[in-house]
Amino acid sequence: MWQDVGEVAVDVLLPSGPGPDLDALLDKNNPDVLRVPLDESGGFASRLNRSGWFDEEVVAGGILTQGKAQSLFSMFTGWALVELARGRRSKALPREFCVAVTATKVVALAMSPWSEGGGGDVATDVVVKVKREERGSWSRGSIRLDLDERRLKSGQRGGMLDLDGLQQFPVNWGAGSDAEDVVALLARS
Repeated sequence: MWQDVGEVAVDVLLPSGPGPDLDALLDKNNPDVLRVPLDESGGFASRLNRSGWFDEEVVAGGILTQGKAQSLFSMFTGWALVELARGRRSKALPREFCVAVTATKVVALAMSPWSEGGGGDVATDVVVKVKREERGSWSRGSIRLDLDERRLKSGQRGGMLDLDGLQQFPVNWGAGSDAEDVVALLARS
């Protein structure tokens, strides 16, 4: 009899459902900041869905950076510093932002400028912090990304992002990152 009572108490006090572990998802100091490990494939879409911030399922998510991807030659000659010193092309969005794509819309989210981890300890994952605040939201059909084929052939990832109501501006992203899924959905055919 006491065993049955104990099992019921465990089921009530410690539900075994697959609910999100909010401590691992959200920042301890700020519940409006989502922690996303960069080495987790599909981590942006998965964690954005588990956060409960969106009414729809996020099908892709990743980080885009304003500006052109830098070639090895431009870094060697110092031309990359000119690109870094240049202001943001779109003042409506931060230099680096998280993009969440749902079935009907695309949302740009702010990010913390600092990441955690990666300080030489192999066991520490690099985690970026995505803020809940929306920096922009557009219908999915009003956004296009024109890929820069020359840069793609050289291994760099970049293109021109055309957001409805904003001037077109260059963006780049990391090869093999979650942003590749975002690009595949938004690229012009």
